[in-house]
Order: sequence, then C-alpha cells, then structure tokens
Amino acid sequence: MSEDVTTTNSAPTDNRTVTILQRGPKHIVAWKPPAVVCHHSGWTGSRAKLKRGEEPEIPMLQRVRDALHDIDTRSVGEQEQQLPVRKVNLIHRLDRGASGCLLLTYADDADDDKSVDSNKSSTTATLIDALQSPDSIKTYVALVRGEGILRGEDFKEKGWFEVSRPIKDESGVEKDAKTLFHFIAGQPESSDDNGVINRARMSIVLARPMQGRWHQIRRHLNGISHPILGDTTHGHSKTNRAWKETRNLPGERICLHLARMQIPPNDEIPEGLDVSCPLMDDMLEMLRVYAPDVLETALPKLKQEGILLDADREYEVGKYTIPEELLEVQLKNQMLNDDGKAEILLQGANFVVADKPPTVVAHHSSWTYTRSDPRRRWKEPTPMLQRVRDETRKRVNLIHRLDRGASGALLFAFAQDNNSENSEKASCSITKALIEAMQSKDATKTYLALCDGDGMWNGADYLNKGCFTFDNPVQDENGKYIEDCRTDFQFIASKTMPLKEGDADEGRKITIVLARPHT
Repeated sequence: MSEDVTTTNSAPTDNRTVTILQRGPKHIVAWKPPAVVCHHSGWTGSRAKLKRGEEPEIPMLQRVRDALHDIDTRSVGEQEQQLPVRKVNLIHRLDRGASGCLLLTYADDADDDKSVDSNKSSTTATLIDALQSPDSIKTYVALVRGEGILRGEDFKEKGWFEVSRPIKDESGVEKDAKTLFHFIAGQPESSDDNGVINRARMSIVLARPMQGRWHQIRRHLNGISHPILGDTTHGHSKTNRAWKETRNLPGERICLHLARMQIPPNDEIPEGLDVSCPLMDDMLEMLRVYAPDVLETALPKLKQEGILLDADREYEVGKYTIPEELLEVQLKNQMLNDDGKAEILLQGANFVVADKPPTVVAHHSSWTYTRSDPRRRWKEPTPMLQRVRDETRKRVNLIHRLDRGASGALLFAFAQDNNSENSEKASCSITKALIEAMQSKDATKTYLALCDGDGMWNGADYLNKGCFTFDNPVQDENGKYIEDCRTDFQFIASKTMPLKEGDADEGRKITIVLARPHT
C-alpha cells in the first residue's frame, strides 16, 4: 500500500469518504454507515433529499467504486488517473438504517467476457454462493426494546437459540427462515419518584441469520416481542419516538450492525474471509449513557465473539464524488429557499399550526400528479403533512387545505399512536372536533391577497366600501354548484406601478384585499 494512501482507525465520517475494512484481488469489504442505501431502487426514495435542497444521497455501490479509484490512483501520474473507474457488484445488502460490513466484488472482468452474464459473473456468483453457504457466519449486533424476558422465559439464560418462522419476500412469496439469537445482556425499565423513566428497558442481542430473507432479523426479533430500536417498519413506534425525542436516536437509524463476517475458503478467496467492523459510535453512545451496566456485562461476550468496539488497525480511506447534474439540482432547490422543514407557529396538546410556504402541496393526491407520473415524484417538494410529521415526530391529520401556490397558517390534529388503546377512535374524534370547530360560524380565517386591479369595478369604488359580503355559487371539484358560498372582503389599499420601457400596461394596478370565507 502506498504511503500516500490515507488511512484511519475511526468510524466513517460525512466528508464524502469511504472506509475500506479489507480488500483483495476479487473482493472488497466496506464499512457502511447508517442512513445510506446500498444501491438506488424503487424502494429507497433516496432522491427525496434533492427536493429539500440537501446533499444528494450517493449509494454505497457508487461510493465504493469512486473510493477505490481514488485510493488506487492517488500516488500515480496524471495519465493513469484518467483510466476508467472499475465497476463493482454488491454480494449482499444492508438496510438503509443499518451499518457494518458490506461485501462487494469487481465487476469489470464480466464485461470483458461477453459469454458471461454481467449480472452474474463467475466471481459475483461464487461469492454470493459462498456467503449463503451454511459454513458462512454473519454476526449482527442489535439493540432491542425489552429486557430479554418473554412470558417468564429469560432469553439471557438460553445462550444461542433458534427462531424458525417463514417470511414473505418482496413479492409476497413465503419462504423458510431461521435465525440464531444470543441475548447477552439486558436491563428492566425503572422510574424515579415522580414516575419519570430514568432507565429504559433494552437488551444487546447477537443475531446470525441462516438465510438472507427480507428484513429477516428485524421480523424475527419483533416476533418474540423484542423489536429493534429505530425499526419503523417492524418496531414499536411509541418506543422509537421516545428514543428519538429524549435519547438522541438518529432519525434514519436502525440499531442493527453487521459486526463480523466469516466466509470459508472458496475459488475467489482461497484463504477465506474473516473481517470485523467496529460498532458505530451512535450505538455505543446510547449504551454508555442509557445502559452502562448492560454494556459492561456484555463486553466479555462481545470480545469472545470477535466483536470490536474500537478499530484494531488502520483502514484505507478513499473519496467519492457527487455527479454535477445532481449538484445542480441541489443548488436549484437551495435557491428556492426550501429546506423541506416545517415552521411551527403554534402547538398544543391536540393540534399544531404550521407555516405553509408556496409551491408546496398540503398532501400528495391524484391532483398533484405525483402518482399519475412517478417520474415527477422526486421533483415535488416534500408535502406539508410529511414536514409537520417529521418536525413534531408525531402522526398528524389535516384539518383543512391550502392550494399549492398559496401560503399561510395550516392546522393539523395530532393522530393518536397506533399502540394506544382505542387510538383510531380517539384520533378520529380529535380530527372531527377540530374540523367542526373550524367550520363553525364563530371561527374566522383571514386571508391576504394581492389582486390585479385598482379596486374599481362597474363604477363602484370598493376601497371605500369597507367590509362587504359577496355571495355567489361556486363549483366544487366534481363540478357541482354549491349555493351557500359567502365571503367577506375588504379592499384596503391600491397602487399603480410605474410603467417602464418595454413593459406591458397590464398588471400594473395592484390591490391588497382581505378575505374571510364563511364556508
């Protein structure tokens, strides 16, 4: 390895670098951080960050490819740096929120041999088979809700035990799935004299899936009532929210880490593979702060299983790049001054009022074109319903709507937690009560509009009329005329803008109008 190659013994950072745990002539093991997809697909939704003006999400497949090229060409001449970037293939995947060892192989040899299917080159197929063989071991570390006891049975006293339960894949086909678990330490919940929880119930679990089914570990742990912290799909929403709001669990983090990968000798890696990935700082910090006794109890067993808390050597580090076209989209969205967040104006126990900016829909529907034209979905700014949910970290219901181009106060009701008793009934009750309150005759919604005109119409000067009511039937979305459509108006000011050379005469007269719809 060249002296010019940058190395590190710490976890991956967010400075556009990739840490390579190990590599050989036919394989690469990268350190995958949480909140990063392995590759783009219809399931990832990874272009959503672009609409918020954030840095585009670059998947691990591209990051590793660029990083290897950066490492290999850093100390050579300019001519060598112009060589094509070597392609890589994924051997397996990790969920976006998970972290740990990610195994890849080089794919360019398959492209040179036209007789070989590029999607299943001999190297890729061999390593996939090797990883799936019963002699290979993938050891995960998971932080779960629960102290390790279910119906009086203490999992911590069982050592390694098997959970066998069929799992449906992405296509809905049910397949056999077995996972070995080892609950190595756990703690019960405790509260202070005021009833405030000062120690959450949680456990450290080692997991070894015998197959690679979709969300296999996550589903099996949830099946024994010990869901992984941060698992929004198969976990416990109330627990996840508590950890995010009070214990610093990152938003896109699932506390699942592939800590060690062992593969027996095979044609592509004759010496076999045994590589460990140190635990990420976020999981370690959660243990040190909120479960120090659990961590201390687990340390000997983690060491026995070859699980690293800290790096035991230096690792290669390479840089990855972001395509210029994605940076241009990011810059464009930043110029729109839309960070994808919601500004909360007022919040109570059952409601929240947010400031809706223009060009943002209240919620996705068939009217927004996002479902009828999927290609436009990632270009749409994040709807207000999702923004308020992300900002408050609670599910919300819309009480009313504002048009995409309009702005102002938007009212939501907090929806009850799915795990609460009679949650659906309670949620509907709150939402219904707020809708009825807003539609009552005592409720007032005051809009401000900039209108084209000088406040004169058919000889009448509306600027001098004060507040007046306009009552005229209006068609709804289905074309039906609604008779009772009264609105109070007040024209408060008007101005004619100066005519500049080359400007059209239309649109120079502007009037400020206040409007209060009764219905």
